[in-house]
Amino acid sequence: MNFPICNHTAIFLAARTEMTEQQAAKLWCVKSGAIRIDTLAPEATTTKPGFLRLALKGDLIGVERLAAMPEQLRLTAITPSCLSPVNLADEQQWQQCLLQALLSAHQRHREAMDLRCGTVDERVRKLLQLLADSGPDDTDKDLPCTLPSLGNMADILLSTRESICRALTHLRDTHMLEDQNPAHMKRRRLENRSHLIRNIQVLQ
Repeated sequence: MNFPICNHTAIFLAARTEMTEQQAAKLWCVKSGAIRIDTLAPEATTTKPGFLRLALKGDLIGVERLAAMPEQLRLTAITPSCLSPVNLADEQQWQQCLLQALLSAHQRHREAMDLRCGTVDERVRKLLQLLADSGPDDTDKDLPCTLPSLGNMADILLSTRESICRALTHLRDTHMLEDQNPAHMKRRRLENRSHLIRNIQVLQ
């Protein structure tokens, strides 16, 4: 379902950039990248935020705030992301927006649960498949994928950085994951590095 989007007022978030209160108060459509949505305990300053779900290309974010839901959320880009504001012209579009957001959130919640099931290798593959800019007919193609930081991947997959690193190394060794900038292979940090997923059908 399409809604009026003002591309000239889109915002671009670098990886690890948290949306401000002012930004989070608006309705956005994810045009590219991945946004991590965490829940914050009320009046808690030491409790670690709990991972809820990801918002990926085509998803709407900010509906909870506009619907006056009491839950406090933190929205953080885990890869470079572009968000476009959504303008709702009337009540009918608002109802359509709520329905789309409900269906999308349900799907993303199920995916988030699935990301924490199975071996670490399986969980990493599932995450890469979600992050790849894929469409329904792209299963036989090499797809671009920008990796989040090891810390984000470990939190999302309920694992450790060391285990995630071993899983990624295995994917590279088997040529299922290839760095698009071989000259930067010596860089220790994975964040913002663009990769190609080879034969994504095998990851399913």
